[in-house]
Amino acid sequence: MKLLMHVLKESKKLNIDNTKIGPMAIIIKLDEEFKEVVKAMMTYSRDRTLSNLKEVIAETFDLIQMCILILWRCHRQALDFDEPNSLKDINMAHKDKLVERQWIFETGIEIDIKE
Repeated sequence: MKLLMHVLKESKKLNIDNTKIGPMAIIIKLDEEFKEVVKAMMTYSRDRTLSNLKEVIAETFDLIQMCILILWRCHRQALDFDEPNSLKDINMAHKDKLVERQWIFETGIEIDIKE
């Protein structure tokens, strides 16, 4: 299975520029998306229909999209600190932490950011 996600720069229709919005706007949107995932999961747990499952998936993609935005913004800020490999280094440290905690990996997801 291959999934495609994007780093979103701006939407003229929504008048949003992800290169300029402040951290509070991101926090508010992240919280909103998280709550929508929780609501969808609760609905699905009570009524296990395909439609409700699809809503969980759709809302989860919205939440992942916000996480991608946060990582992208962090990467851009790390460049200002002359630390172009911060994301990659922290990602590897995270993997090492999971190994130390003896997590068993089911599979991997590769994220290839085109710059």
